[in-house]
Amino acid sequence: MSSSIFANLRHVLRSRDPAIDQRRAKRDLVDMVSHIMANGRSHSVRIINISMLGLMCRSDSVFMSGDRISIWLPILQDYPAEVRWTEDGRIGMEFFEPITPKIYDAMLTLIPPRRTAW
Repeated sequence: MSSSIFANLRHVLRSRDPAIDQRRAKRDLVDMVSHIMANGRSHSVRIINISMLGLMCRSDSVFMSGDRISIWLPILQDYPAEVRWTEDGRIGMEFFEPITPKIYDAMLTLIPPRRTAW
């Protein structure tokens, strides 16, 4: 009986395995200073990784899940997004509209790549 209980928990073990990438889109490691506009104020950020669906950045400013912001990105400029999570100065956000592949590729040519992961 215990083996059937553990068989039903296999998805939990899989979700905790750092070798399994469960993201909806491939992330590109980048290193770019930018800014977020939130509640009429500008906040400095460093973008760490980005995808067509969202990004992760670091900031000394405090944000809350659900905050609606705009982030400055090459080509797109002030692009609307929603804060999905925050942890220890890191902010994960999802764009309201995915970036199209053509614009995303052009934008990446203007953003310095990260040489090492965090």
